[in-house]
Amino acid sequence: MRVSAASPVHNAVVPPVPKPSIEALPAAPEPAGFESVAKAAPDAREVACVAKVIIHEAGNQPLEGRMAVAQVIRTRMEDGRFAKSACAVVKQPGQFFDVDAYHPERSDDRWDSAVELARATLNGEGDDVVPGALFFHAVGTEMPSRTRVGRVAGHVFYR
Repeated sequence: MRVSAASPVHNAVVPPVPKPSIEALPAAPEPAGFESVAKAAPDAREVACVAKVIIHEAGNQPLEGRMAVAQVIRTRMEDGRFAKSACAVVKQPGQFFDVDAYHPERSDDRWDSAVELARATLNGEGDDVVPGALFFHAVGTEMPSRTRVGRVAGHVFYR
């Protein structure tokens, strides 16, 4: 088949069809009892950094002790004197341990529990166990230059 000058053009430019904007779409009703959350879910890498700290530093502690350790990381992120991300806080020299070299078992309930707690803490959920705590040590180690906030299980917390 030959195309002559009189043949219709098959490669004509077709204007794009505009996509509806997100604002134009109707909002889905939220289930009763839920509020809109504008905050994005925490990054999986950030959750893993906090989960590793929970297991390494407080894996043998009751839930309240694990929460307190995780909340120290969140409090540091919000403080302004520390890094803004969980992994950066955890990796600051002399503060925690080498989370990149620590590989806890990930196929058990301890890991799943630590991940759930890390995610909730990074989302700002849960009552503050030790409000304002920025530091902690095992019982028996003192930080005389810091204000003691409280003790939970095997740790003493300071700001």
